[in-house]
Amino acid sequence: MILSNTETEKKLDPCEAMPEIFNALSNEQLRILTTNRFEVRFKAGETIFKQGSALTHIIYLKEGKAKILLEDSNGQTILLKILKQPDMIGGPGFHTDYRHHFSVVAMEDTTACMIDVNLFKNFILSNPQFGLDMIAFLNHGFINLYDKLRGLTNKHMSGRIADTLIYLADEVYNNAEFTTPLSRIDIANMSAMTKESAIRTLKAFKEGGIIDCKGDYIKILKKDTLINISKKG
Repeated sequence: MILSNTETEKKLDPCEAMPEIFNALSNEQLRILTTNRFEVRFKAGETIFKQGSALTHIIYLKEGKAKILLEDSNGQTILLKILKQPDMIGGPGFHTDYRHHFSVVAMEDTTACMIDVNLFKNFILSNPQFGLDMIAFLNHGFINLYDKLRGLTNKHMSGRIADTLIYLADEVYNNAEFTTPLSRIDIANMSAMTKESAIRTLKAFKEGGIIDCKGDYIKILKKDTLINISKKG
């Protein structure tokens, strides 16, 4: 959304960066949001939300990165998504059972802006455009989740690791060369496989000249090959 100079002057900005969905809020609603939101600083590895806990706030990231983890009763974990500034997250518990259905953990030092769910609900009820934008936001997230689940279900290990590497390069770091605090276990959890299988697949990609990786450093050398592996599954 591109604002004219006049519109820009009218808009209040509670944080340095905000989710685009807040563009639909009125000036008064933005003032209320500014007055009532609060910021919490999390260190790398700290839990922002815990699966099963009460959902009392919607958050968006002012800075830093966090990972969404889905845990089952057997202790198995799937890393569903990585959040970065200014991503917003609440979860399917909003206006249903008001419980968190996944955990959110800071990947690095992260600042989260907290918004009370009742305030957020009032914005939806009083601002139809914001409500429609919220539906679109949620549906976009569902589409991405369905695509991920389809890949995890139908693709071989090489295809799943290829998807993970492409996602990190294109969606998280916006660069084919990056360093990441994600462990090999995290990469395995993103790809629905064991740590050993993930390490073997990464090693095969490295030996094939598709990527270079060592420790927390990853560089995609042959993006087209990686995309082809992803497509073939």
